[in-house]
Amino acid sequence: MKNLLLLPILLFLVACGSKDSKQDQAEDTPTTTETPSESTENQDLSILTDSEFGEAFTTTEVKSKENMLALYQNLTLGDTLQVQFQSEVESVCAKKGCWMKLELPEDQNAHITFKDYGFFVPKDSQGHQMLVNGMAFIEETDVETLKHYAEDAGQSEAEIAKITEPQLNYRFIATGAKAVE
Repeated sequence: MKNLLLLPILLFLVACGSKDSKQDQAEDTPTTTETPSESTENQDLSILTDSEFGEAFTTTEVKSKENMLALYQNLTLGDTLQVQFQSEVESVCAKKGCWMKLELPEDQNAHITFKDYGFFVPKDSQGHQMLVNGMAFIEETDVETLKHYAEDAGQSEAEIAKITEPQLNYRFIATGAKAVE
């Protein structure tokens, strides 16, 4: 029985080791294409110079933050809604720009992630208007994930320690985003 448990661990370690060596080889060989998540260019994004992220989309029937809150309040776990909405960026991942929170009324927010980790937004987006296109849904987020998000947002250890219960959250997976002036 112990051997059966050791086998997956050993395979995982071998796979991780071979991945590192492939990455080392890839770094030595120049490539002509990069995905956004691999590009160091993403670290240089700025809301002052960049305005479109992810897949291009045509703006149609953009919901306000008030309309969006009403739509979220009518969703139940498992429901999804294809929608576009615009609001102010309340916070953004300080490490990569791999998520952001858009403001909703009543001290609420929508946690935005990006489809397949395919793109990021500028880390200096906070306080700016952003239009997102994608799928809205609600989700119960576990304590470990909430603490991870708090850490990414740069919250203090004391604030992170206060997170002790799962939370029902308004979520959104964006296929594209646009900074709005």
